[in-house]
Amino acid sequence: MPKQFQDEWFPKIMADPSFLSCQAVSEPQGASDRWLPYEVPETKLRTTAVLDGDHWVINGNKQFITNGYDADIIQLYATTDKEADMWQGTSCILVPRDTPGVTVTRCNETLGLRYMNNGELVFEDVRVPKEYMMIENTAFGAADVVFYRLVKVIQSAYALGLCIAAFDDASTFTQDNVQGGRQIIKHQAIAVRMSDMAVKISALRAFIFSTARALDEDAEDAGIQCEMLKVYAADLSVAVCHQAVEIHGGYGTMIEFGVEKYLRDALMFSHMDGTKDICAFRLMKHFFPETEGAYAGPVSKPA
Repeated sequence: MPKQFQDEWFPKIMADPSFLSCQAVSEPQGASDRWLPYEVPETKLRTTAVLDGDHWVINGNKQFITNGYDADIIQLYATTDKEADMWQGTSCILVPRDTPGVTVTRCNETLGLRYMNNGELVFEDVRVPKEYMMIENTAFGAADVVFYRLVKVIQSAYALGLCIAAFDDASTFTQDNVQGGRQIIKHQAIAVRMSDMAVKISALRAFIFSTARALDEDAEDAGIQCEMLKVYAADLSVAVCHQAVEIHGGYGTMIEFGVEKYLRDALMFSHMDGTKDICAFRLMKHFFPETEGAYAGPVSKPA
């Protein structure tokens, strides 16, 4: 991280517990598809940064940015080498929120994870010191390691937390309430559902620990494990939280009862930090490199 940035901003960050930053990568024209990866001109970020003397001049739009609505610092990804491909011409630059030309145009209303805002940003002739450059031209490669490795373990642990909370609420509800003349948990149909939830939670926990260990040991298949973990955690968390809603019966659909929030939050996980489907495509590119499909890019015309 640039020393000038550290000297200027670290004291502010440490002094303010509510200080937020955001990663501004996605644009209206494309988001997770850029992580396949594939190389066609359409993949290049349309947000650009051009060096003008001692400053970078930034122009472009960003969309679906977590914490983007009120972040104090923006880690902006932009094209800095128009002649290079996306993986060799994209940089990450630090942009303070109050820099002239930075406009937050919208706070998106989301289905779940509503404790985090989701913003749209516009950059018009934004000038930041050239020392605020974090990674020049190879930022996508560095982000690929973070987004498709460490973050997937962190987000899967979050999904596990949702599942545990849903299971705990369902356990309390089924033991504290009576239906059909007996505790709800004593109905076989409910007992089977609760058992299924417990098994899934245990499996997800083991998968997370296994993948985290692979990352710590820099195992050869660590990246693949992260991809599989994301796909598995995304599907499993929805299944477990849906079961919790069903077990609560009509109460499960009531907003004031709270359990439906777990399901709404779980549904968001498939679309965070690289979608579940993109992870699946990357897995197929690894397992079947000779026959994997061309999932994006120009459509080939029949001969």
